[in-house]
This record gives sequence, C-alpha cells and structure tokens, in this order.
Amino acid sequence: MRKPFIVANWKMHKTVQESADFVKAIKDHLPDPEKVEVGIAGQAFALYSMHEAAAKSGLRIIAQNAAPQLSGPFTGEISMRGLSQAGVSHVMLGHIERRRLFNETNEAVHQKVETAIMTGLTPIICTDETMVQREMNGEIHYVLKQLQSVLHGVSLDQIRDIIISYEPSWAVGVGQRANTALAEEGCRQIRRMIADIYTYEIADKIRILYGGSVNPKNIQEIMAKPDIDGVLIGRASLDVDNFLAMVNYQQQTK
Repeated sequence: MRKPFIVANWKMHKTVQESADFVKAIKDHLPDPEKVEVGIAGQAFALYSMHEAAAKSGLRIIAQNAAPQLSGPFTGEISMRGLSQAGVSHVMLGHIERRRLFNETNEAVHQKVETAIMTGLTPIICTDETMVQREMNGEIHYVLKQLQSVLHGVSLDQIRDIIISYEPSWAVGVGQRANTALAEEGCRQIRRMIADIYTYEIADKIRILYGGSVNPKNIQEIMAKPDIDGVLIGRASLDVDNFLAMVNYQQQTK
C-alpha cells in the first residue's frame, strides 16, 4: 500500500524565524510517520533552520527548486549537494510557476531530476499535462508528452524513488475549486503511462500527488480517490491550524 504524502508548498512566504516557529508549532502534532508522510517546501534560506526545528519529528524538509549543476560559476543558483547537507530530503522540480514565470523547459527539468538522483535527493516532479488523446487499435490512449520528456532516460531503478505531482493549470490559483473527478483521472492516466513505459509493478508503487486548491474542506474527498497518494498544498498550508487539520485528515475521517 502506498503511504500518503502531504506536502506544503510555501512558495515565497515566511521568513527564517516564521518558518522555524511554524515547524516547532506542528512537530508534536503530526500523524504517525509510518502511516502518513508530511513535508514542507520552504524558501531556501530557511531550510536548515526548519531542519533543526523539526528535530526527530519525521517532518520532511523540501526544497522548492535547485540547479542542475552540482557546483560552479552559477551566481544565485542553489546546489543540490548543499541542500542535501542542509537536511533536505526532497526537491520539487518543474513546478508550473517555474515553467510559466522562469521559462523552465522539459530538458531543464530532466537535467535537474538526474542531478537530484545523483545527490540522493528524492525528486518531486511537477507536471501540468494536457493529455493529448491518440487512438491505437480502436482504443483511446493518452499521450503525456511533458512527463515522458522529463522521464526520458530515467532507469527502472531510478523511477522507483521518484514522486510525481499532477498540478493541472485549471486548478492552480486562489479561488479555484478542485474537481476531484478530473484530479483522479489525471493521476490515473499518469499511473497508466508509468506502467506502459516501465512496469505495472512500478506503476502500482510509485506515489502520485495532486496539487491544486487543496484545503481542509476537500482533502478527505481528494485523498479517498484510489490513484491520488497525496497532495501538494499551496496557500492553505500557511496557517498552522489549517495545515494540521489536513495532515491529520485520517483522524477526521474516523
């Protein structure tokens, strides 16, 4: 059974002190890490302080982005090797805002995935798929071009530890309402693509998150879908009480 993964993406919010205080406020109220995995993607300058504040709570500290190069003359970039030594366990790559605002390409994301794997960081590959339909032998197949391009050359052994986040553009933004049926269909098609490229066994084990207007009111409905293994939460994760309500969604269900 795939372990649920609840991830906060703070984007460009919270100072170092605010980030550390938030972690201290939630670390003793997180679910059993054997049952639900929880992570926070903060700003780069706050990650080490968050790691120290998390202590032995099991909270995953996540980077929002990093450079494809291990080191070198790249002023302003963030080294994955440095992130790893700062206590970071995962790195988000290819977020829709990185693609839209900073023109990141599939090739750039692919290079970052390779570097993350090399340095021992777990990539969380974000994808906004248009799901082009193609008929083959009388059956409709979905062609997920963006994700196929990013995963090109990723081996069977490497894909096992990768996490994928489906964040459709129609659901990303303030005031939008998450359509759980479409969210599930997107994650299901991604799993099917993984099965086609790799194996059904791998597809059954890989975790696929959903990102887009997740909040305390809809997280239970979203997490009840069979192909959604977790969520990537934006604005709703900035409040301590809201975030704790979402990471402890299983208790609410009971």
